[in-house]
Amino acid sequence: MKIAIFSDTFPPQINGVANVVYKSAVELVKLGHEVLVFTISNGSDDKMNDPELFKADGFELNRITSVPIPVYPGFRFALPINNAIVKLRKFKPDIIHTHTPFSVGWSLIGPAKLFHIPVVGTHHTFYDQYLKHAHLDYDWVKKLSWSYTLDYYNRCDIVLSPSRSLAEELQKHGLKKPFEIFSNSVDTNLFQPVLDNESKKKLKKSWNIDGKSLAYMGRVSYEKSIDIVIMAFNEVIKKNPVTKLMIIGDGPERDNLEKLVSKLNIQDNVIFTGFLQKEELVNALLATDIFLTASKTENMPVAVMEGMAAGLPIVAVDALGTPEIVKDGVNGFLTQPDDYMEMAEKTLQLLKDEETSRKFAKASIEFSSNFSQENMGKALEKIYLKLLSN
Repeated sequence: MKIAIFSDTFPPQINGVANVVYKSAVELVKLGHEVLVFTISNGSDDKMNDPELFKADGFELNRITSVPIPVYPGFRFALPINNAIVKLRKFKPDIIHTHTPFSVGWSLIGPAKLFHIPVVGTHHTFYDQYLKHAHLDYDWVKKLSWSYTLDYYNRCDIVLSPSRSLAEELQKHGLKKPFEIFSNSVDTNLFQPVLDNESKKKLKKSWNIDGKSLAYMGRVSYEKSIDIVIMAFNEVIKKNPVTKLMIIGDGPERDNLEKLVSKLNIQDNVIFTGFLQKEELVNALLATDIFLTASKTENMPVAVMEGMAAGLPIVAVDALGTPEIVKDGVNGFLTQPDDYMEMAEKTLQLLKDEETSRKFAKASIEFSSNFSQENMGKALEKIYLKLLSN
């Protein structure tokens, strides 16, 4: 098949959707398909805009000229006049897969209808949960946001959602097209657990960790509620002073979080790793013992899935799609949103109870193994073939 993928976010941007889109493109190429990815440009960074950047992965990349979005640092808006329709007509895809209902996403709707190309749309995120960060957290704006979202996805032929909770919200707000639950994938070849204590000790030593350690991994941004993780950690080290917290990743909230850490006077116990990739990222994660996330805006968080694949028990919040992958008392604990004291309590319980921690870790590995990139790539291929056969 010839497959055209459209997304307003793509590496080197750092977020879950960009990661999912990239991995799906790679897996589809491995399955023998020809893939062309349309995404935004990265401003004046010529190196990142180089069309040869991902050539080794086997797919072609077409970046559309874009401008920054002031209300959300790091994201950009594609200009309406671009070369997408010319490239699409030349490529002649059998199917289009869109991952975002924004500027790049809308650029395919007209050509798809014109050229009679079936469209698969994945809806990744509860966008209404992000409005407060743009100072637009009003009921009428939320209604407008859902109306806009459904207007887009009702133009697709089938809609995929990584979680049932998001799919139900889509239906509740007026989704008329057929949908399927299609989970995000995790690179189980890269994210694997440490099998022996000696290797674990060496990994900890490389980060100057003497005892137990906790991890947050992902985009360091305000919607992730990492301040709650830090507040919970502040309570943890009152009873376990040698424990360390690794914040693995980078983003616009890092300065504010570093100030919070200094204010709490716990800077000797907190490690900000910055942006890490591949083996370096995995080794940092494997130096820890428990994965923490306080985010209330998740659908099916890729970073949490990667923590599970690495064999970590999870402490997360009971909100939106997270409970569909973190089962309370099975592979982790769920806490109430914004309750840092409860998060601290559950973390301390796992630090103390090695047997429960090992049980949760085993369950995490077993659950995440079902969502390997290879498995999800084949599942996506089946969806495409089914749609084309109709």
